[in-house]
Parts: sequence; C-alpha cells; structure tokens
Amino acid sequence: MEMILNENDMVVGVMFENGTIQDYVDEEKTYGLIRIDDTTANWFLYNKDDSPEDIQDLYAKVLTNTHHIKDEYGEEVVLFNKEGKISFEELVEKIDAYLDDELASIF
Repeated sequence: MEMILNENDMVVGVMFENGTIQDYVDEEKTYGLIRIDDTTANWFLYNKDDSPEDIQDLYAKVLTNTHHIKDEYGEEVVLFNKEGKISFEELVEKIDAYLDDELASIF
C-alpha cells in the first residue's frame, strides 16, 4: 500500500493495486471512501463512548439504511452507500489492513 499524504505530510489515505481508501471525502470530515475495482462505499470509525456528536448523528442515520458494521471491541468500522459487487466483508478486510498499517507506521 502506498500512503496518500496531504500538504502537511499527514496520512489521509492509501493507494493499492486495484483501489484507494480515503479518510475523509465530505466537508465535515466525518466519513471516507473506499474503492476497489468498480465497487465503492463510504466508511467511518465509530465508538459509542468517544465519537463526537456529528459522528453519533451520522451513525444513527446510517442505521436506517443498508449498512455493515464490524465491531472490534467497541471500535466499529461502519460501511454504507455501497455500490458494486464486492462484499462488505472484503471491503472491511481492506480497511482493517489500512488501519493496521497506519498504526504500525506510528510506532
């Protein structure tokens, strides 16, 4: 995976062979975008106790539509607005790999 950096050299996403993951694609910086081949979905991290109000509101809205949630000990990866054939599970696996890489680079 090749990291995407912003003008301040902060990681804001990643490019890989058949797609990209971006941390934020909306003006409020609440959710990102994953693209693999012809499949896209929006995504964000959610924690019931620690997420700010705008993320709490987005979470409540997402629950009323088609979505997928992977819960990792209270930290949830939330996907929504999926278009394409690749499964939610495969998209989550790629996001998990990205997040693991990002954490590893901090240490």
